[in-house]
Amino acid sequence: MNRRISFKTALLAALLIVGVVPVLTVGLIARSAQRSDLLHHVGASNLTLARSVAREVESSLREPSNFIEHIGKVLEDDKNVSSQSIELQEEIRSTGLFESLFLLDRTGRVVNVALARNAKGSSGDYLGMDFSRLPIFLETRTKGELSRSKVFLSSISGDPAVMFAAPAGDGVVVGTLGLRVLSDISAHAKPDDQGTVIIVSSRGKVIGHPDYSLVRRQTDLGGLDIVREGLAGKAGTHTYVMNGKSHLGSVVQIPGTGWLVIVEVPLATALAPVNEIEMIFRIAILATIVLASLLALAGRSVIFRPVTALMASARQIARGSYDVVPLPRSFREIDELGDGFRSMADAVKTRESELKERNEELAMTEEELRQQLDEYQVSQDRLVESEERYRQLVESAPDAVLVHCEGRYVFANPAALRLYGADTADQLLGREITDFVHPSSRQLVAERIRLLYHERSPAPLCEQQIVRLDGTVVDVEVVGIPYTHQGRPAVQAVMREITERKQAELRIRQLNAELEERVRERTALLEAANRELESFSYSVSHDLRAPLRHINGFGLALMEECGDVLPETGKGYLERIRSAARRMGQLIDDLLELSRVSREVMRRERVNLSRMARELAREHQETRPERRVSFEIDDGITAEGDPTLLRVALANLVDNAWKYTAKNEEAHIRIGAADVGGTRAVFVSDDGAGFDMRYVDKLFRPFQRLHRAEEFEGTGIGLATVMRIVQRHGGRVWAEGEVGKGATVYFTLDQPEGG
Repeated sequence: MNRRISFKTALLAALLIVGVVPVLTVGLIARSAQRSDLLHHVGASNLTLARSVAREVESSLREPSNFIEHIGKVLEDDKNVSSQSIELQEEIRSTGLFESLFLLDRTGRVVNVALARNAKGSSGDYLGMDFSRLPIFLETRTKGELSRSKVFLSSISGDPAVMFAAPAGDGVVVGTLGLRVLSDISAHAKPDDQGTVIIVSSRGKVIGHPDYSLVRRQTDLGGLDIVREGLAGKAGTHTYVMNGKSHLGSVVQIPGTGWLVIVEVPLATALAPVNEIEMIFRIAILATIVLASLLALAGRSVIFRPVTALMASARQIARGSYDVVPLPRSFREIDELGDGFRSMADAVKTRESELKERNEELAMTEEELRQQLDEYQVSQDRLVESEERYRQLVESAPDAVLVHCEGRYVFANPAALRLYGADTADQLLGREITDFVHPSSRQLVAERIRLLYHERSPAPLCEQQIVRLDGTVVDVEVVGIPYTHQGRPAVQAVMREITERKQAELRIRQLNAELEERVRERTALLEAANRELESFSYSVSHDLRAPLRHINGFGLALMEECGDVLPETGKGYLERIRSAARRMGQLIDDLLELSRVSREVMRRERVNLSRMARELAREHQETRPERRVSFEIDDGITAEGDPTLLRVALANLVDNAWKYTAKNEEAHIRIGAADVGGTRAVFVSDDGAGFDMRYVDKLFRPFQRLHRAEEFEGTGIGLATVMRIVQRHGGRVWAEGEVGKGATVYFTLDQPEGG
């Protein structure tokens, strides 16, 4: 006979089944659904944040790239090394973007450098360094456009950094940008739930993290699946273990850099809401079991009705209705179980509402993605427009533009067809370029093809000859750059016909030859004229001096022999005759001196004008020791010139100063050098008689004097001699003065005399 189970046992079992199973089922379903939705929501939120950080990083790199292009254009227009240095220093201090700015010449040598204020070392440590093998220098020289390097550790700051480079005339300007800003972005973009934003380089190294010590140590995350997937270009959310802890991370790649942005949160933190609900369900299940046991012991009439109500509520929850049926009054524990069940239902209802809200947030995120796709389509349309503009530019270019691949032409614009005398492009396309090269240029073309195809380096502008389709030989200028045609190495060449220019250059060379012949003829005539002038000067010196000596000699004899019988008036006339003869002799001497300094052959050497001035001052003081004249002579006055002529010029200026201070009881003469309008000038000044500036234009003319002979003796040749000597040295001379307050004469020796 089979024994049937007792009602107490059946009731307990039924209570357990009816109470525990629905709660457990709903809990597991809700937990699974919430866990899935929560992970999806957190991953979507992290992806949105990662994309936002990627855009911020991309934006932060745009400013230094625009800045380095601007610097390149500024330095391209300014070729002065000093002003380039000032420009680099001002730019690096005003923007504060770069650790350093280097200006490299076309060979890669550092010709100018500017360092940030907190940088180690000095600019002089880098001048002359060879950066020719620096990849970014080679890339910029090859492409002729802005380039950015991979991440490296800066030798200046020790932090991760990248280099930006842009063309600057024939050279390249290179700026080193520290990446500490990436850690600042990671710090202020920190997600909720104790998350972290990490920026990783294309080599898997940490280059941006709120904890900067990880950046300084260059922590390697390349072994994580999330990093490998991100570097492969796959954005998404992954669960992984790092440092013994589980993490939920989302990764995106920053366009144009190959870097990654990872937004991670601890998995336990992300699932905290689910764990709380799970704890509630565990408590509820335990309470249900306890209450079911008590109800079975208490009896069917007392327990069964609340259990039935609980079962009804469980069925409503299973159907998605969370309005719990009120329980009849029973034991306190059953009432508490009912309250717990209602709390559980309220919690599930609340979480369901939260899930709905998060689903709405996901819908908003989806809308943002759709907008980003629209922006991408706009950028693609702009790219098509840019390609169309380039095509129109090439088609309308006045210069011939051709593309050859593997030695054969594959493209020719209309200007190229006109250059080769072709009616259609089919007459050129597919033919070897050597078919159109003149034999005189074939070796040059072969070397340029090797440079373009094998070394992939641009071929600079050069001249060569080509043969048109009708056999005509024309001269052209050609420049070639490496190119890619349908995935294969090719070359883009730009040609310009210069036949007329070459003919003009030939005519110019012929004219230059004729001009040189005329110069030789004129030089011969000038030498003959100089010889005649020397002969004339000798004749003047000899033929004019003899009568003057006779006049002076007979006048002296007449004064000595007949002086007693001559009246005073006659003696005065006779003295005036002798004085005029002596003055005439002095005029002849001065004219001969002026002629000599004008035709004497110059020899140039370094002349110490300070020492020369002291010698002249000593001679004057020894000649007239009774005069109280003080000389002030600057040290270190030197010049390039003929020492004999410069001594004549300086002697005339010192003589003038000595002469026109003769009426001063105490006189002061100064010889020095000064900067006048950016030019170094030598001057001789005095505090003597001076002159009226209205007549300054007469001062350097021969025989022009601003004072009477009775006041100051002289012939008016001295300053004319000074002016001719200065002009022969390629300089200029001028004077400043005021009546009764002295005068100053300036002269410069800027450039050597031509010829």
